[in-house]
Amino acid sequence: MSDTPSRPPQIRLTAETRRKHIAEAALRALQNHGHAALTARKVAAEAGLSLGHLTYHYKDMAEVLSAAFRLAADQVQEAGRRALIQPGGTPSERLDRFLRAGFSTDLMTPAHLRLKVDLWSAALTQPEIASIERALYDSHRDALERLLDRMAAGYAFERIPAVADLIMATLDGLWLDWLRRGDALAVKNGLDGCVLFARLRLGGT
Repeated sequence: MSDTPSRPPQIRLTAETRRKHIAEAALRALQNHGHAALTARKVAAEAGLSLGHLTYHYKDMAEVLSAAFRLAADQVQEAGRRALIQPGGTPSERLDRFLRAGFSTDLMTPAHLRLKVDLWSAALTQPEIASIERALYDSHRDALERLLDRMAAGYAFERIPAVADLIMATLDGLWLDWLRRGDALAVKNGLDGCVLFARLRLGGT
């Protein structure tokens, strides 16, 4: 009988698992290097794979980028979902929790901020990434309008679209302002102002 130890069986990853692994590596590479400096070689190095693995699982870098941005969008949406399922609170308190979820410690990192700006930039020229960015916007706005609907009293329902417009624009502005100045008080004041504006325009509590 041979005394040579047997090798543990190798686990074969499915194509779907491998694609996700590459997308996660691309997301990390985006956060580390930015969209402008990203290359297939950097993604492959981050994933610990050869370039051939990338071309086997993705037709081009545009598809890799789309998968990475889709993962980033899922992370942002998950933060909002966690805020929405928390029980209790008045309608305005639930709105406040939802808005602040987008400015959590996990999302207020330089890497995520750069990723957000890169997503906006890439969406200007790449239709597939534009559709991801639009879906993220629509999902966030839909959740926001449902919260505003619970706040609105009487005839104020017709004001919901305008209130949502202002809040969505303010959130984008707060992200950019934080990226430039890193002023936590300015973010707090902006979010407080969003909730106050919604209460004043919709008559909610």
